[in-house]
Amino acid sequence: MIENIVVPVASGYGLENEYKYLKSSIRDFLTGNELEKLALEVGFSTAKHFEIGFGFMGNLVAIR
Repeated sequence: MIENIVVPVASGYGLENEYKYLKSSIRDFLTGNELEKLALEVGFSTAKHFEIGFGFMGNLVAIR
């Protein structure tokens, strides 16, 4: 989706360089499960990741 939709649309507005980094950035970012595990490891009592935006974004809710 990033390479086939987002970058081409951004290119049409002269913004290709501003968006072409997204694929590698998303690949390198922690997954929701990894974020939950990390939150628990550092002392939160509960942690739940909610995916939004077709999995391109998320919200981690953690309680101490």
